[in-house]
Amino acid sequence: MLPLVLLIIFLVIAFSIVAWMGFTKKRTLIAFLIASGCSLLFAGISHIFVPGIVADNIGWNVCPEFQYEIGIANILIGILLIFSFYFDNQWILAGIVASTIWGWGNALGHIISYKKTKNKKSGNVGWALYLDIFLPLISIILYLITYVYN
Repeated sequence: MLPLVLLIIFLVIAFSIVAWMGFTKKRTLIAFLIASGCSLLFAGISHIFVPGIVADNIGWNVCPEFQYEIGIANILIGILLIFSFYFDNQWILAGIVASTIWGWGNALGHIISYKKTKNKKSGNVGWALYLDIFLPLISIILYLITYVYN
């Protein structure tokens, strides 16, 4: 549940800054990407430094080596999204594509885990599943509104 709370905090902070600067389509997209990136960065750090807590929340057996790799991937995609404010539109699109492949791939893994083992932990088929599906979907919609259907 902590990751969901932190995402909400990151969203409030990012959108408060956008409100102060003035809302535009691009700033709204960037704020959402930065908040999502911070959430992924936190997830990556958690996988690396507290793998037991994360594994228990997901319903996994602890495997620090595997979770280290998961953590690095989360950090990589988080950084891609966070730095979207600095680089051009292609960087933004690359970050969205990477986070979509990662998020939807993870969502499929959560669903398979549930089907095979009936793992109902919130980190498997609760908040984690919904974030893995909807954060990329919202990013895609905001990107389309900003750049395609301008």
